[in-house]
Amino acid sequence: MDKNRKPELMVMTLGGSVEPLKKSLSAHRPEQIIFLASHDSVPLSQEVLKALDYKPVVHFEITEDPNKMLECYKKARNCIDRAKRSGILKEAILVDYTGGTKVMTAALILAAVGNSYRFHYVGGRVRTKNGVGVVVDGKEEFFEEMSPWSLFAEEERRQVITLFNGRNFAGAVEIIRSACERTLPPEIRSYFQFLLPLCEGFSSLDQFQHKEAHHHLKEGVDLLSLHLENHPVAELTTFREKIETCLRFINALLHDTLGLQRFHRILLDDLLNNARRRIADGRFDDASARIYRALELYGQIVFTEATGLKNDGVPPEAVPLEIKDTFSCKYLDSDTGKLKLPLSATFEFLKAKGHPAGITFFEKMEEMKKIQSSRNKSILAHGIQPVTEKGVRSLFSTVWEFVGAKESFDFPKLSENEAAAFEKKGECQPKRLGS
Repeated sequence: MDKNRKPELMVMTLGGSVEPLKKSLSAHRPEQIIFLASHDSVPLSQEVLKALDYKPVVHFEITEDPNKMLECYKKARNCIDRAKRSGILKEAILVDYTGGTKVMTAALILAAVGNSYRFHYVGGRVRTKNGVGVVVDGKEEFFEEMSPWSLFAEEERRQVITLFNGRNFAGAVEIIRSACERTLPPEIRSYFQFLLPLCEGFSSLDQFQHKEAHHHLKEGVDLLSLHLENHPVAELTTFREKIETCLRFINALLHDTLGLQRFHRILLDDLLNNARRRIADGRFDDASARIYRALELYGQIVFTEATGLKNDGVPPEAVPLEIKDTFSCKYLDSDTGKLKLPLSATFEFLKAKGHPAGITFFEKMEEMKKIQSSRNKSILAHGIQPVTEKGVRSLFSTVWEFVGAKESFDFPKLSENEAAAFEKKGECQPKRLGS
């Protein structure tokens, strides 16, 4: 937002001393003014306007009771609606909440807070009544950037942390992008800048888009490092270390799979940890599908390791003699002349070869049938029955042990207290622009 841009429209509360309003309008010289006024304060506008050496277009929204919040808020909303209908760009609209009752001021701020407007206040340190009255005429000072977004940004940050920790990355991204369209305290903006690519990275990783995940997470770590140079926080340093652990895992996965061009056991860890997150999120059918795929993938990997072949292109002559005729009848692809083996047949082949994976599979046949049945009955496969939490946890435990998964990890989480309290540093304080 261009803070030095001349405002074309000012929305102002009207009441009390008129000198600050005169000073504000004389300095900014907007083409249009929208006054939020009471019946008693409307006459003051004439005094304000007479002091100007030009004639702006003036509109009024009049509250029936300047001391009732709901009434003032409705009229303040009308002011903001007028501003929107004016067609003037948001950065050319200035909200001045100097005049009027405290209720009118609060109402205008609340009404305007959903928009990327600039905010302005005319105050001063020299006051009547031994410093507790009104600002002495001629001693006014301008304070700009007193945008309530500087205060609400901290609440938005807390919302983003909650969404991030709950793996609702899309929701976090939406809030961050919306917030970054407005003027933010530098520390909060820096915080959002590193968190945005991290949200995108973990979202990609959740969707098995490993290359995209690596790109976004690397960008996020670099921006986080820059943030920590200016705002060192112990919890964020630990958070960065955990992200770097995730990056090392992705690097290993991309290396071991030749850039996702071949099967490798590291994919089992990725699938099952993804399933673990789906369970934690209460998405049991999604978890069941991932668990089944891990079991299936394990069979494909072990089959290739044992035979040098893929289980969807097995020459009939490679099949052990005792099962050759049965397999040829069931699984032969007439177009290729080769066998395509489903899950159970893959492990039956391995059993016939004396491979431990095939032998163990049939030793655990009852558990394996439950996995297949759960998958087939799920609405995400062939049925309409939802998977239960108890059921999916049992399936997960069985497959985790069977495939020999090694690495258990979760996405790192943000601490509620890690971002420095920027309001304690005075970043929410008004900036004096001059007198």
